[in-house]
Amino acid sequence: MAFWGELKRRRVGKVAIAYGAIAWAVTESSSVVLPALRLPDWTITFVVVFLMVGFPVAMILAWIFDVGPAGIERTEPLGSAPPAMRRRVRVAYGLVVLVLMGGLGYLLYERGLGKAFASETRDSIAVLPFANLSGDSAQDYFSDGMSEELLNLLARVPGLQVAARTSSFAYKGKTADVREVGRELGVATVLEGSVRQSGVRVRITAQLIDTETGFHLWSETYDRELKDIFSVQDEISGAIVEQLKLELKPEQQAAVRRDKAPTSNVEAYELYLQGRAAWKKRGKDNLLRAVELFQQAVARDPAFARAHAALASAYVVLPGYTPEDDFERFTTLAERAARQALTLDANIGEAHAVLAQLASNRGQLLDAESGFFFAISLEPLEATPHHWYSMLLARVGRLDAALEQARRAQELDPSGPVLALNLANMHLMRGENEQALRYSRLAGDLGMDASHKGIDATVAMRERRFDEIEEALQKQDLPAEVRPFIPDFVAALRDPARRPAAVARMRALPPATIKQQQLIQPYLQLGQVDLVYAILQEALAQDPEAWRDWDIVVAWGPEGAGFRRDPRFAGLAERIGLVQYWKQYGYPDGCKAGTERSIECA
Repeated sequence: MAFWGELKRRRVGKVAIAYGAIAWAVTESSSVVLPALRLPDWTITFVVVFLMVGFPVAMILAWIFDVGPAGIERTEPLGSAPPAMRRRVRVAYGLVVLVLMGGLGYLLYERGLGKAFASETRDSIAVLPFANLSGDSAQDYFSDGMSEELLNLLARVPGLQVAARTSSFAYKGKTADVREVGRELGVATVLEGSVRQSGVRVRITAQLIDTETGFHLWSETYDRELKDIFSVQDEISGAIVEQLKLELKPEQQAAVRRDKAPTSNVEAYELYLQGRAAWKKRGKDNLLRAVELFQQAVARDPAFARAHAALASAYVVLPGYTPEDDFERFTTLAERAARQALTLDANIGEAHAVLAQLASNRGQLLDAESGFFFAISLEPLEATPHHWYSMLLARVGRLDAALEQARRAQELDPSGPVLALNLANMHLMRGENEQALRYSRLAGDLGMDASHKGIDATVAMRERRFDEIEEALQKQDLPAEVRPFIPDFVAALRDPARRPAAVARMRALPPATIKQQQLIQPYLQLGQVDLVYAILQEALAQDPEAWRDWDIVVAWGPEGAGFRRDPRFAGLAERIGLVQYWKQYGYPDGCKAGTERSIECA
């Protein structure tokens, strides 16, 4: 009783209540005002810690001093109590202060830091591949398409960081802890779900998960008809924006919502998704199948702009898998489909990328550069524009930028063998043999044909592993008439004395078998710089546009060093339009504008 009497006499209870009330009010207002002022998160932490530390100080002062009519006075100790009792009272008081301090700290945390963190904006997300629960693996295209559509919609949200498609799709078919996914991808939230399609009905389950705690922030199930698939996608993306507490202006909210569905025809949409799946696999048969599916899609809905753009993409890459005679026909079809897509929707980045690629093929380098830049700005998460742009950059000798774009394309779609092979080629031109072999083997593992063996052969040449050179070249898809020359070529690499005979046999090859300008790389590997210039000048004399078909990128690799350092290179570069490009967009790595020539390379 003496303890409670002493507390009452010193009136510390009133001080504790008053301090707690003031601290609560200060914390409550801080949790609202400080974030609104865009002050750092640590300012709220500072307020809470300051108030907690101040509490025991206030309690000690309340124990020692009192406020009376005469002002602040020191409280006299209880004279009648023995010293041992006074010590016990002080110890008990200290324990009570510590307990009250803990309670106050918890209250302030809940009303301050806890409230602030509860309203904290989560500004990053990964969209994991939705699981296909239809019981038919052939329906994977639909669940994958659903995931990609949501990813593309969320990528349009200002201020929201969306993990790349392929980073997310690396988890397809895997059971992964979302907290681990968050750490690996560097995102605060994960969207996952499932799709079950049955006839004209579809059930979509989506759930948003906090990667720090592993707890669900939101979950919803949609039972709809297939014709409502796009409205479901918009609903899910809208719900996520709301749950992430992203503050968007009205015009930004309008940008996130689609004005209209890409197509009102469900069959056309399914054909489009199937065509996409075939297109990504590449190869002549897959591409022709993709063309067929895209054609069926636009036949069912002629206003389906994205299907026209996809058809253009299929046409523009087909010449690389078909006879040379088909080039002009597929080029014409690609341009027609791309322009039709842009007539229907001028903001489809894929269609702009196709036109940029066609410009690059035609040697219109300035138009190609601006076209790729615009296409990527419209759809930065699409791998193909980055892939094609990297090839343009390599063609003009900007190898650092080319590698960056090739790496970005491969990150966006790590399952694409063509993208892995392209990245391997970029490393090869930079003389990075180990990385080139790594991605070349990855391309093979992903299903690439024997074309990746050319990288193995080039690296073997650089490292003078002659037995492996012939083996790698024999595995390449070369004309049958060329294969008998491989042993002579390898022997010439080993022994310079045998090079004149090997070169003479290669020069005797008929144009119907292989054009001489298609042998630029092996000639340079044999050190025949003068011969290469003679071949190119002869080709230009016969056809001023012949350079469009040249594999000019070999000029920028280690084997092309003597070729690009030659004084004749400046005149050739001017003649084929490279200098005009360089003056506007920058010179190749290791080269500069010369004082006597248009370009000088180290």
